[in-house]
Amino acid sequence: MRKGLILALGAILAACTGTIPVPRAGQLLYVTTFDAYNEEWQLYEGELAAQVVSQEGNATLQIAVDAANAGAFTLLDQMFSDFDLTVQARQVAGPEDIEAPGFGVLFRHQDNNNFYAFMISGDGYYQVTRRRDGVDEELSDWAPSDAIRQGQAVNNIRVIGQGDTFTFFINDVQVPLCLTIWNPLAPGQCQVPAAEEGGQVSWSADAVVSQLVDSSFAQGRIGLGARSFGEPGIRIHFDNLLVCGPYETPAVPFRCEELPAGT
Repeated sequence: MRKGLILALGAILAACTGTIPVPRAGQLLYVTTFDAYNEEWQLYEGELAAQVVSQEGNATLQIAVDAANAGAFTLLDQMFSDFDLTVQARQVAGPEDIEAPGFGVLFRHQDNNNFYAFMISGDGYYQVTRRRDGVDEELSDWAPSDAIRQGQAVNNIRVIGQGDTFTFFINDVQVPLCLTIWNPLAPGQCQVPAAEEGGQVSWSADAVVSQLVDSSFAQGRIGLGARSFGEPGIRIHFDNLLVCGPYETPAVPFRCEELPAGT
C-alpha cells in the first residue's frame, strides 16, 4: 500500500478559498499504513501519548493512556469536508470488562473544544459524542453491538460524513443510534421524551435512527483517540486508514474507486 498519500489539489484549493471542496464519489483523499510520512500526525510522548510503533515489521499508530479517567488523541494535518473514512483498530492492553476503554475516530475537528467522535469499547459498546465550545455532549447513547469483536481483536471502524448527515459502521455493519437513552429492559427501543413538561416518557423502536443529522461543524480534521474509564495502562493500535469521497449510497463493504494498485 502506498503510504501517506494526500491529494495536493484539494489542499491548494482549500488554502485559496478557506472552504474545503466536496470530493467526487470514490475520490481517494488520504491513505496510510503508518510506515512512512508520519510527520502528518501529531506524535508525542508521556503519560498520555501518541506514537508510531513497529512490531514484527508492521507499523501501527499507538495511543497510550497511563492515567485513570483520561484520554489522548492525535490529529492528521489535513482538512476534510465530506468523507468516507475507515480504519482498523485493536486494543492490545487494558481492561476488557466493564472498565474497558473507548477508542475510535474524531472527525470535523475544528479545535480541541469543537469536534465529533465515534468510539467503540473493548467490551462491545459504541457511542457518538460532540464537544462544542468545550462542553462534551452525548449525541447517541452507549449501545451494545454484536458487530464489535471484543478483547484484543481487530475492528474496522467506519464513519461517513455527507454535509450534515453522518453514518456509522463497525465491521461492515451499519449501527443504529439513539439520540436520547436506550431502553435497558428492551433492546432496540429508544426513549421518546414527554410531549409536555411533567408528562411521562415512553419507549419506541421508531425513535431509533439510522443516521445522525447535525450541522454544528461543516468541515475539519480527522483524528484517532482512546480514553480510560477506570484503570490506566491502555494501548490501542490503529492501522490501514483510508479516506475517500463518499458515494450517495454508502458502499458496503468500503470502496474507493481511485485506490492505487496493490492496496
